[in-house]
Amino acid sequence: MIEIRHKETGEVLRVLEADSLVGADLRDDILDGADLRGADLSNAWLQEADLIGADLSGAKLKGAVLVRTQLDQADLNGALFEEARLSDGSPGSGAVLTNCDMRGVRLVSCDMRHVDLHGSDLSDAWIDRTDLSSACFREARLPRVRISGSLLIESLLSGADLSDADIQSTHMNGAKLYRARLDRTKLGGGGERIPVVLNLANMREASLVDADLRGASLRDVNLHHADLTRADLEGAQLMGAVLRHAEVTDANFKGVPLVTVNITFANFSRAKNADVPAFKQNVR
Repeated sequence: MIEIRHKETGEVLRVLEADSLVGADLRDDILDGADLRGADLSNAWLQEADLIGADLSGAKLKGAVLVRTQLDQADLNGALFEEARLSDGSPGSGAVLTNCDMRGVRLVSCDMRHVDLHGSDLSDAWIDRTDLSSACFREARLPRVRISGSLLIESLLSGADLSDADIQSTHMNGAKLYRARLDRTKLGGGGERIPVVLNLANMREASLVDADLRGASLRDVNLHHADLTRADLEGAQLMGAVLRHAEVTDANFKGVPLVTVNITFANFSRAKNADVPAFKQNVR
């Protein structure tokens, strides 16, 4: 028999006639504040359960189902989600993980479409082969996060902190990165790295100081008023991009055609290796 208790009061929230929580059926259960530290919840059924403020630090959720699960303010520090389903792909089906402690969390081969991670801390997280399309990361902290082989198509990352992140082989088409911080973030290619695809992304007023954007696909991206100081854009694809009023001091534009790029009121005299077409007007 297993008793799930409240992390502070010790109150018994649920009793299961089982030897472990592997494959446990906890659908629709109210487990707010539950103490599930280090629990093995592999293949557990947690859809539409309430786990607000629960402690799942170090928990293992391989193959778990968390569609529409409420995890607001939960502690998921160091937890492992592998092949977990946190969405059925429809809007409104994503798990709610707002304001969570997700430092060092591992997300591997998960379905996280439409998941809400607003305000959560994913510092030093590892995200691999995970679908986060249309997920909300607004005002989330993701410094030093490592993302590879994943999808963040149409994801909302406005105001998010992605400084010092390492992102490769990932599609971020149409992502909303308004005022996001990507200082020193690696988004480009080189060696065996496959650069990120950011076509149609909104990066207005984003900070990309010292960012690595080599070979990245930035077609029709909005970089209006973005800070690209010392950014490396060698070989990046910027066709149709908007860099109006962008800060490009010491940014490297080697091998970047600027014919179709809107660079109005940007001071390209301070940029490096920029071949500005003679017909461009209002360019300093």
